Amino acid sequence: MHAVRAPSVTAPSVTALPVTARSLEAALPSTSRTTPPTPATAPATRPRPTPPARPPAPDPPRAAPAAAPSRPGGPGDRRARPPEGRSVRGTGAGERLVVAACGDPDSPPVVLVHGIGVSHRYWRPLAAELCRDRRVLVPDLPGFGRSPRPQRVPAVGDLADVVLGLLRGVEDAVLVGHSMGAQVVAEAMLRDPRAVSRVVLVGAVVDPSAPSVAGQAARLARDARYEPPAVNAVVATDYLRAGPRWFSAVLPEMFAYDTAAAVSRLPGPALLVRGEHDPVATRDWHRRLAALAPRGTVREVPRAGHIPQATHAPLLARWVREGAW
Repeated sequence: MHAVRAPSVTAPSVTALPVTARSLEAALPSTSRTTPPTPATAPATRPRPTPPARPPAPDPPRAAPAAAPSRPGGPGDRRARPPEGRSVRGTGAGERLVVAACGDPDSPPVVLVHGIGVSHRYWRPLAAELCRDRRVLVPDLPGFGRSPRPQRVPAVGDLADVVLGLLRGVEDAVLVGHSMGAQVVAEAMLRDPRAVSRVVLVGAVVDPSAPSVAGQAARLARDARYEPPAVNAVVATDYLRAGPRWFSAVLPEMFAYDTAAAVSRLPGPALLVRGEHDPVATRDWHRRLAALAPRGTVREVPRAGHIPQATHAPLLARWVREGAW
């Protein structure tokens, strides 16, 4: 399948604004004084002008406080921060992506792949947990978030090629996909099992008990009650950024992909994760997927909805690190 090629994007430049130091107030010269006359017996003296006042000396620069030594995973460790920065990267599939990254560059990467309509932003809590001791990459898939829109609508296989393009020369990566992203990471493992050693499928779609767009939309609307307002706000703003046209164009590709058939052929371990109250990915559907996978395990996040990576990040991070599924 040919890679999707989108117009290249130039990362926005940041121009430093000049900083103007506060000038010292100019000193005014003092008025000259005349010495009063002395008795006749004393010789007269010339009046001496009073010298102008000197400007006050500037305060000596203060030494910057010494930075506290950082420890891996501690507050001073830059690797432990969530991936706020964005960089534009090329992939083997020819795409230009906006990718957030954090963590140890020498460790095998964990790639977090978002679902339809959203972006890397709802992965930030999980990324912050994992990047304490892992290299974490979180791309905005083509046409979503800040990544440019490709010239044609990508199928799930095209998106898998885009993700694999981030892993050139890498082995034993762990891919974590949510919703439609679960389809993408499953397909990536089928295409390159050497690069992808394990996959985590979170809230996998499409549940055959609701095979229509209307059925999935109704379930997604019900899920809002189980998500915090901040998570709902992130999802809503990402949907608005993607726009209804692009969302509707990609949606048929999600329904066309046979998730069950792909999971049944996975060559490596697969962890199926769902929230206890997830109306989009039901318990029966995930148990079925785990039974189909040659090396599948199913786990449930207590009191979570469809987006447990945003609400229960420490638990999911522990599962990803364990790897013994």
